[in-house]
Amino acid sequence: MSRSGRLCRVVFCALVAGALLFSVLTPARSGELVTLRFSNWHLVEDVWGRSLREAINIFESRNPGIRITPEPISYAEKEPRYQAECAARRMPDVVKLHNFSLAMFFELGCAADLTPFVQRKGPGFLKTWYEFPLKMLTYRGRLMAMPDDFQSIVLIYNQELFRAAGLDPKRPPRTWTEFLEYSRRLTRDVDGDGRIDQWGFSIPASKNPGLPLRIMPIVWSFGADFITEDGRRSAMNTPEFREAFRFIVELATVHKVVPPGVTTFGPQDVRIQMAQRRIAMKIGSAWSYPIVNALNPQLNAAQVLEAAPVPVGRRRITAAWLDAWVMSPHTRYPEEAWKFIEFLTSKEIEKKFFEDNRVISSRKDVNTLPMVRTDKFSRVIVAELEHARLEPFIKEWPEIFDAFATALQEAITGAKPAERALLDAHTRVEEILARRR
Repeated sequence: MSRSGRLCRVVFCALVAGALLFSVLTPARSGELVTLRFSNWHLVEDVWGRSLREAINIFESRNPGIRITPEPISYAEKEPRYQAECAARRMPDVVKLHNFSLAMFFELGCAADLTPFVQRKGPGFLKTWYEFPLKMLTYRGRLMAMPDDFQSIVLIYNQELFRAAGLDPKRPPRTWTEFLEYSRRLTRDVDGDGRIDQWGFSIPASKNPGLPLRIMPIVWSFGADFITEDGRRSAMNTPEFREAFRFIVELATVHKVVPPGVTTFGPQDVRIQMAQRRIAMKIGSAWSYPIVNALNPQLNAAQVLEAAPVPVGRRRITAAWLDAWVMSPHTRYPEEAWKFIEFLTSKEIEKKFFEDNRVISSRKDVNTLPMVRTDKFSRVIVAELEHARLEPFIKEWPEIFDAFATALQEAITGAKPAERALLDAHTRVEEILARRR
């Protein structure tokens, strides 16, 4: 090839590369159809998935130039997949994340700064939302996500099973001592074949992102915590933590008030157990009864199930659930992605999500609607927000809780004595937090 031919080839390749780069980085032109990738674990669920797809249809009908491509993902898979996609600059345009992992995504640079979009809406735009969720979603002075659900964790129980066991369904257990007594009475051989077929309680004790929400209220109420207040040391070696750990483990190993195989259960397994009347109590929140009802409409979950505050130990406390909408930092269409996030967090759609799924909004103007204030589940969940707190907002939190979950499984299965398992977890957490010191 001649020198001039080689030069033309180099120039041509450069022009093609430049055109491709331009197409990736430039925003959509007027009239161009924009496709946004939207990923959310609720898309795999029947009730929630239908609600989200209806919302997408409403959005697309009002925005004919934008198409939403749903990308379902499991609750457990979302963090590792989104991290990998973010590293490859291929993260979906809009995703939903739980507080469990938001700090990690903010620190990794896997969330777009929403501050400029909010500022364009005017100074009063954010006044509609509770201050606490907004504070938790602010990183280095910038708003990195828009809040969605904000609700407390409560005790969900079956009133009919309470009555059958001679318990007053209007008086749920108020302390962990009462809870254990109730659990024993609710663990029964219902069909008389000599084998236990109903248990007082169940918990998803496999390694899954839903476990912290069910464990933290118990640990905290015993006066314990996972890490010290300054976030620099493990607090899993205190007498209070050892007492809480022993209480949780012995529900399975000594009192046997949870179904066998508890270390293999995920949240949906526990919901199925409640739908099938195999358990009387579980820890959950606003999403519990719509999902349980969908699993077994004959249960009539809205009437049969009831919500109550989590039992009290040394202090009255529970966990808060907060999730939020995150925009990919690499989206080609930030304006359209913001328009979709603004739609998802609007009063209209947050009201729809309550009607469909009974989840409590981060918007004050939704939670003051009569339908929310008069709902028997929502009344308890909103009231308990006063006593709720979030898990530690540090990027190491998933690792820290994984150490605890390992110890819990080892202790329940007998792989290690409970004291040894917990000490090993404490040592591992110390090593994790040493990176922060």
